Amino acid sequence: MEVIWTKLAIQRVNSIVNYIAQDNFQAAYKWSELIFERTDQLIEHPESGRIVPEYNHPDLREIIEGNYRIIYRIRKPKRVVYITTILHVRQKPPQSGKFLR
Repeated sequence: MEVIWTKLAIQRVNSIVNYIAQDNFQAAYKWSELIFERTDQLIEHPESGRIVPEYNHPDLREIIEGNYRIIYRIRKPKRVVYITTILHVRQKPPQSGKFLR
């Protein structure tokens, strides 16, 4: 599988890194490295994350890393995994089905 990051997901990473870096630049850097490393597992094991409970759709999954949810969509026919967004665990995904497209 190929892992592709959406613009929204990259923007979310940048936003979170900037926020963390206000207090600790090194921690922000380590956090971003960890997030990208965690998504590397999806190349070989795209279904390793749990199904996002709010949607209950088998192709919409998430990996929990610390206080963050890495939400991704599997497109099996294309052999692609799209990282759609990253949310803090206290945030709920949008109620619209835009992640299902």
